[in-house]
Amino acid sequence: MFLARVVGTVWSTVKWQELEGLKLLLVRPYHLDELRGGAAPGDLHDGVVVADILGAGVGEDVVIAYGHSARVGIEPELPPGTPPSRPIDAAVVAIVDRFRVEPDEGADE
Repeated sequence: MFLARVVGTVWSTVKWQELEGLKLLLVRPYHLDELRGGAAPGDLHDGVVVADILGAGVGEDVVIAYGHSARVGIEPELPPGTPPSRPIDAAVVAIVDRFRVEPDEGADE
């Protein structure tokens, strides 16, 4: 999982049938330096498209799960042993109220 900021919404009229009705967001993963209050390095990932059933909005911080955990996260009512049916790779699994990152004790002050 990783922490990210929602930076946009994705609309698609042509998609797999299993994605119908699923909200898609564009998120930008945080770099640890940003979370500590510093500047982000120049080589950050541009963005990740994620599925969202929690109602996150632009400007909110979210926790993103990948792979099987993401698919299970958007289909929470699946009976035990039933595989998820939606072809997604990343999903919002929490909307963050706040977070705290301890200072890097190995960094020069």
